[in-house]
Amino acid sequence: MKIKNKNQNLVFKVDSKIKTETFLGQKNISNRALRNIKRDNLMIINDKREYSTILNKNDIVKIIIKDEKLDYEPFDKKIDVLYEDSQILIVDKPKNLTVNSKNQISLSNLVSNYFLKNNIKSKVRLINRLDMNTSGIIMIAKNKYAMSFYQKEIENNNIKKLYTAYVKGDFQKEGLYQLYLSYNDKNKRYEVGDNGKLSKTEIFKISYKNGYSLLLIRILTGKTHQIRSTLSYLNYPIVGDKLYGSDENCDGFLLNSSFLYFNEFLTGKRIKVESKFINNGIFQLKTD
Repeated sequence: MKIKNKNQNLVFKVDSKIKTETFLGQKNISNRALRNIKRDNLMIINDKREYSTILNKNDIVKIIIKDEKLDYEPFDKKIDVLYEDSQILIVDKPKNLTVNSKNQISLSNLVSNYFLKNNIKSKVRLINRLDMNTSGIIMIAKNKYAMSFYQKEIENNNIKKLYTAYVKGDFQKEGLYQLYLSYNDKNKRYEVGDNGKLSKTEIFKISYKNGYSLLLIRILTGKTHQIRSTLSYLNYPIVGDKLYGSDENCDGFLLNSSFLYFNEFLTGKRIKVESKFINNGIFQLKTD
């Protein structure tokens, strides 16, 4: 789903008489941002550039988004856009590509190039991240207000993310796993331990074929390597994930951020986005 809308300004309709601070707070616009809006005269009410402490029913409030300079060097390579509106861009990241690592071409360089070509004058703000070898859905905010909104949505568990992964064997351990994960500096990976941070992961089996299970996974917390560590703990490491115990050879490892459900910032409409990499050539074992 792709919506071409280059106008990033925020536009809201007021439902009832309300204080401006309260109304904008409900839109996840912080007090600090509100002070900047006042200082820089960035509010338009009913086509008049002014600031009012009280908003009335049916008022149309517009917040002007100031232009920003790109913060990553553009790299001219096509990206797969899954969804776009005036506030966010959602893309399908291939595996073997970092999201924003320095000293190498990253997804952020590709997004910066997309912004440049489409006259989107914004920094690259990554709402979520994926490991280099994980493919799938990445959300990018086009301004600080959208970034703040979606960060709060993540904190409130209003954004639902589902992953798919292949593991060796017939997976028999479906359920909700609440594990404490901590970083093992010697092994350079996250492992289950009493002093770690709580992670919550739901795992379901979709299918079993030719000696491998395809899993559907939902993370209820956003901990580093959460899925990889949990499946390793269950003795079902992701195919190709040698850091976490896989003995299979493949190009990267077979984990994909496959489904995303979120509420659109300006309208509240529930949106579903699906990765094109789901079970589509990601399961390719090397024979050597």
